[in-house]
Amino acid sequence: MAQLYERLNLKELLDGDGVEPLELEKSLREVWGVNRYLGGNPALFVHLEKLMSRLNQAEPIRVLDVATGLADLPVAFVKWCEKRGRKASVVAVDNHPQIVELAARRTDAYPSIEVLSADGTALPFEDNSFDIAFCNLALHHLDEGSAAKLLGEMSRVTRSGWVVTDLERHQLAYWAAKLLAKFVWRSPVTRHDGPLSVQRSFTLQEAKQLVHQAGVKATVHKHFPFRLAVVGHE
Repeated sequence: MAQLYERLNLKELLDGDGVEPLELEKSLREVWGVNRYLGGNPALFVHLEKLMSRLNQAEPIRVLDVATGLADLPVAFVKWCEKRGRKASVVAVDNHPQIVELAARRTDAYPSIEVLSADGTALPFEDNSFDIAFCNLALHHLDEGSAAKLLGEMSRVTRSGWVVTDLERHQLAYWAAKLLAKFVWRSPVTRHDGPLSVQRSFTLQEAKQLVHQAGVKATVHKHFPFRLAVVGHE
C-alpha cells in the first residue's frame, strides 16, 4: 500500500465518462448511504443550521449545492427546511453530464430544486447570488489548485456562508473503506473508488492550507468519524 500519509492523485472511476448509467447510479446511491449512515449528513447539517439561524426566518432561502451527485442532499435539505417551516429553493449543479441527467430525474417531484450543469471551480453565477452554498464529498476529487478555486467560488457566490464537507485522510478511515468495499458495497465502482477516496482526501492541516491558498475567510472543523467541514464566513 502506498503511504497513506501522502495524498494520492490517481483518478477515481466516477471522474471519468466510462461508467454505464445504471452502474453510475448504483454507485452514487451507495455514496449516499455513506453520507446518511456514516456521519456525512450530520457534519454538514450542523453547520447549515448555524448559518441559517442568521437569516431572516420569514424570507425564502436561496441555496446552491455544488457537485450534487444524485441530488439527494438537496432533497434532504428541502425536507429538512419544510419540517422547520422554512421556505428554500436549491440550485444543484454538477459537471458530469450523466450525473446531471440522473439528478434532474431524481428531483422531478421537487419544483423547488433546479439542476444545472456547472463546474464548481468556475461557477456561472454572479457574486452573492445565494444565501448559502454547500458541497459534499467533492473536494477530494480535485487537485490542490482546483480545490482552492472551489473554496473561492463558494465564498464569492454566497452572502451568508458556505460549507464544504469531505473525508479526512486517515489510516483507520482507509481500512474502514476497505472493509466496506469487501463486505458491504456491491458496485465495483464504489469498491474501487471508496478506499481511493480516502487516499485522495485532505488532512486537517492540508485543508487549512487550502483555505489560506484560496484567500477566503473560513474555519476547518473535524467531525466523527473522519470528516472535515470547511465553513466559510464564520
